[in-house]
Amino acid sequence: MKDLNDLMQAILDMDATQRKAAEQAAAERTERLGRLDEEKRAIAKSYAARVQSSTQAAAAAAAAANREALSDLESKRAVAEAVLERTAQANRAQWIEALVRRTLERPAGGEA
Repeated sequence: MKDLNDLMQAILDMDATQRKAAEQAAAERTERLGRLDEEKRAIAKSYAARVQSSTQAAAAAAAAANREALSDLESKRAVAEAVLERTAQANRAQWIEALVRRTLERPAGGEA
């Protein structure tokens, strides 16, 4: 009977040891999963910061390019306006003469 009791006690001891090892393994797994989750959050945060930085840099570059393009267009418009003004001044007398001639050549009835 003593052997049976010793065998039962050994089985109970092994079961307790196995349960303790399983609990320890579960705790280690939970701890590792927690660390991995923290690492994942850190990576996501780092990536979000890099994306935001890249986005801001791209937006700044686009704004600078837009300012340059606008400045270029304004310069071209000013040049075109000056050319048009010079052309109008140079041809003013000729255009007035042509308008007067057309007006005088119209029949007296006033047909346009």
